[in-house]
Amino acid sequence: MKIVVIEDDKILIDYLTNVIRLGWSDSTIHSTHLGEKGITFVEEQKPDIVILDLGLPDISGFEVLKEIRAFSEVPIVILSARSSEYDVVQGLNLGADEYIIKPFRNLELLARLRCIVRKHNINKEDNLTITYGPFSFGDTIRDFKYANKEIRVTDTEGQILHSLMLARGKVVSITTLSKIIWGSESTYGSEGIKVYIYRLRQKLESNPNDPKLILNKPGAGYYLISPC
Repeated sequence: MKIVVIEDDKILIDYLTNVIRLGWSDSTIHSTHLGEKGITFVEEQKPDIVILDLGLPDISGFEVLKEIRAFSEVPIVILSARSSEYDVVQGLNLGADEYIIKPFRNLELLARLRCIVRKHNINKEDNLTITYGPFSFGDTIRDFKYANKEIRVTDTEGQILHSLMLARGKVVSITTLSKIIWGSESTYGSEGIKVYIYRLRQKLESNPNDPKLILNKPGAGYYLISPC
């Protein structure tokens, strides 16, 4: 396991290194407190996962995220003390696979990292081809098109869309979506799922605040409507 940690707190980097090696004793960890150097590490090392702080001394963590997403689909986990809804939504909108708020619980962090890496590896190997009306997936969970137009989605977004397409208009429950995203029912619950659903609506709906494609059945879950 190869991991890049971009974090400005040296003590936290050392702590994260110890925590990660509890889960992956043979892991290789490249760390830096600088955003620009972190981008270079990702280009050169091609890691399995990136852990990214937002408060960096040279450039914003959001800018680091945007630059990495310009050339790589590596799973990225934001680990930040910033807990506002704006920051969480902004990070997910820019392509982060997960947003974890400090302080974190060690075993939960390891579980989330393990889930993201496993999901990413499965998605690279499986043929997930499916078509539902104007929605279609090719060979991988990121190979998604709407009305023959390529739409860039993350692994998590792709998993949600794929599940909604498999259901073909039937409701997919909050519990099922939670297991898809986090590997189990999560403390993030319906509020966390709402963030991902809204991000998908921004990419697919003409007006994400008045959705016509991804709809919600209150208290139950979400379903996908095929317009043709």
